[in-house]
Amino acid sequence: MHKYFLPLLLTALSMQAAEIQYGKGIFGMKGGFLGLSSRIESDISTFTLKNEHSNLGNVYYGYDLTWLDSDQLRQKQKQYNSLADILTNKASNYLWKKTKQKAIVLPEMEYRVKGLDANLRLGYDIIHQDDYNYLGVGLLLGVSAPIVDADKGDSVAPDLGNLYNEAGYILKAQKMFAKSKTKFTTYKVGPTISFQKSILANRFSIYGTASYALQNANIKNTFAHLNTKVNGSYQSYDFGLKFTPFPNNSENTFLFNSKLHITAGYKYNKWKTKDAIFDISGNQIDSKLLSPFKKKFEMDSSTTYAGLSYSF
Repeated sequence: MHKYFLPLLLTALSMQAAEIQYGKGIFGMKGGFLGLSSRIESDISTFTLKNEHSNLGNVYYGYDLTWLDSDQLRQKQKQYNSLADILTNKASNYLWKKTKQKAIVLPEMEYRVKGLDANLRLGYDIIHQDDYNYLGVGLLLGVSAPIVDADKGDSVAPDLGNLYNEAGYILKAQKMFAKSKTKFTTYKVGPTISFQKSILANRFSIYGTASYALQNANIKNTFAHLNTKVNGSYQSYDFGLKFTPFPNNSENTFLFNSKLHITAGYKYNKWKTKDAIFDISGNQIDSKLLSPFKKKFEMDSSTTYAGLSYSF
């Protein structure tokens, strides 16, 4: 995290305004990975550098740079083994030995997600009364770079057996699903809208930003020789309350003036791709066999946060 944090901080400080946020919440993931048929969840922490809304006339820009880091997400062994049973019974004549054999038992998997989400918003205020009251529409440009660490840990099933790959070679199933990293790089573009409304003589403000974007994701896993691209969508909703302790004090003191703000809010992000299957077993199972198990791959985070901002 630290190698990203300093350059992001310097970038933020060079802008007109900057906010530092810390958030806690829930991260969820479903589909895409072989055997990941049901949703799994874990706690997540987020660290954000942000500019909610800065104006150059009626033109505005905003940005957010978020590092996210989840706890372990555990995929239950029975769900993997259900998939293994289907593959063994229905495809034994295609991929495995042409004799009936016991289903291969696959290990329990653990995932951990971490990475950077960066977004730039450019637009125009269709309503602009002052810095505390506006409504703007614009364009979102963004990049997300999450990394999914996968590991079967110490959970090794008693009988993993042998299987054949598409080239006809026998592979030891114990060597499947080694510890690996799946790297996502997504590029997104789409519409965004933001607003802010002051209450109680500018001491409190309600603000929000909503964005929806199309995205293209490049997915790599060196262990599994996986390198694929898939299209999808991204959506983000961020609503909060801004407290300005000294709204009417414009004296040139760093802390006790109207440029200091305290924020608290809720943010929801969701990344979704079209039907896909990511075989990270390292076995390179034939794509025709895996095709029926394709599912929409989804990652989402719901966080509450607190922040401190200052306008320069």
